[in-house]
Amino acid sequence: MDNNNTNIPEDRINRCWEYLSCDRKDCPSYGKTGSPCWEVTGHRCREKAFGRIEEKLIQCCFKCEFFIQLKERMKGRRWADITLLETLEDALIRSSKYSSKVEELYMEVIRRSKLMNLLSEVSKIVAHLDKEEDIILAILTVITAREGLGFNRAFIFLRGNEYDIVRGKYALGPSTSEEAVNIWKILDKDTKGSIEKLVAKGKKLHYLKNSVLTKMTSALSIPTEEESGIISRGIDEIRFVKKSDLLTENDRAIAEALGLEDFCVCPIATAKDKLGLVIVDNKFTGKVVTAEDAHLLELIVSHATSSLKAAQLKESLKINVESLKSAYRKLKANDERMMKAERLAISGEMTSSVIHEIKNPLVSIGGFTRNLLKTGGFDDNERAKLEIILNETQRLETYLEGLSSSVIKLNLENGDINQILEDNCNLLEMEFEEKKVRLFKSFIPDIPFSPVDHVKIHEVFLNIFQNSLEAVGEEGSIWVRTWYSEDRKNVYIEISDDGAGIGQDQIVRIFTPFFTTKEKGSGLGLAFAQRIIKDHGGSIAVSSVKGRKTSFLITLPSIFSQMDESEYSAIDKSS
Repeated sequence: MDNNNTNIPEDRINRCWEYLSCDRKDCPSYGKTGSPCWEVTGHRCREKAFGRIEEKLIQCCFKCEFFIQLKERMKGRRWADITLLETLEDALIRSSKYSSKVEELYMEVIRRSKLMNLLSEVSKIVAHLDKEEDIILAILTVITAREGLGFNRAFIFLRGNEYDIVRGKYALGPSTSEEAVNIWKILDKDTKGSIEKLVAKGKKLHYLKNSVLTKMTSALSIPTEEESGIISRGIDEIRFVKKSDLLTENDRAIAEALGLEDFCVCPIATAKDKLGLVIVDNKFTGKVVTAEDAHLLELIVSHATSSLKAAQLKESLKINVESLKSAYRKLKANDERMMKAERLAISGEMTSSVIHEIKNPLVSIGGFTRNLLKTGGFDDNERAKLEIILNETQRLETYLEGLSSSVIKLNLENGDINQILEDNCNLLEMEFEEKKVRLFKSFIPDIPFSPVDHVKIHEVFLNIFQNSLEAVGEEGSIWVRTWYSEDRKNVYIEISDDGAGIGQDQIVRIFTPFFTTKEKGSGLGLAFAQRIIKDHGGSIAVSSVKGRKTSFLITLPSIFSQMDESEYSAIDKSS
């Protein structure tokens, strides 16, 4: 090739191969003399191929020595021809630049269109899901599916009742290279698959729950404190992580368990709530996770997070409703037991009152009959009648004594007074909340046990608490406290309220059967309570300041009250 030749002879204008001494006989322009090489070769230039002819002209022809020499031949010719050639060349270059920009914009439109279609499909999928597990499956499927973001693996960690910990929930992806190859072979055959179909196929979550990755993930937890490591910070923002970045023991343990090398952590969060995080990687393809990949991941996850939060709230509400139903059933059962116990108590109190009222005149009848028999002066018939009256009177007295002992019979067991009071408070918790009544408890620890009939002593405390609730009305206060005597032989319980109080004229009658200040009261509650406390060997007293406060003080004997000094000392030392 003659590099000094700046003027191509007329007969060599269309013979680039001859001018350049080119021996590439496979070139379409080789040996051709009728047309210039840039027309004959089309979109190709040597080993390169171009999408548009103008790209070939700009990147190859305009730089080719042969083409440059052809331009040199224009020198000395008409100025208008030279100007036209340079103008066309400049226009072609600018047109190519605009074409490149248009193509870039077109590709960006295509990319955004695909993203919008993907987001639309995600929205359509999660809109029909109302369970946390189903939504998690949908998110994992979109993240890992070829039709979605195409990550090799994805792991989801969610926050539960423990605010400072996110626990492994589910994972999706192959666990080994062999499994990855097998899955991709299957996917390559299925060219008509869609994300919606994939989600529908796996909606039962059986394979997801039992997969190797899920089992590994569900055994892990990540503390969310600042010092926990870089992975935990993914609950706040997108993080690109390499294995060399892991400095804390917790981070290294997570990476070791899941086989993480280069990965990305993305938050699962709404504007108000941080629900957890998702970890993704391309362990088997080795593809680098780019900023664009992370951006798409964040868009997809945030798009589904609102539905996930709604599902969690729905599940929580369902659990709370079931809990309330269970509490209501227990409360109803307790209420029925209370009503039954109250009816039995009223019946027992009325029986005791009736026994008392019958027994007094019966004793008088028996006494007068004995006196009459002693005076004499009766014939046999009259004496027989008096003896019948005396015998029947004695039989009736014996019957009434047996009936009375069965009414007041106690089933005594050692009981923790603090716990019995706590049970009462728990039983009435909803009433306290409904009336906005503040309850203040002060239970002394290590209180000695007391021998009590748990059912009856429970009714005593419950009756006093209910009286206090009625007395304080709305937004009042009730205090309950316990203590014991220095010798530990007596236990004291005080229940006070800041209600309307009781007048002194009423206090003296408050324990009298059938005395009541309530419109619908029976007047037996406090009388019954006093009777039970007395049967336990204790006492009950009431004090009140009208318009300010009422207090009930109950004294019960402890297990030490019936022991001699040696027994007391032995138990006291062992305790």
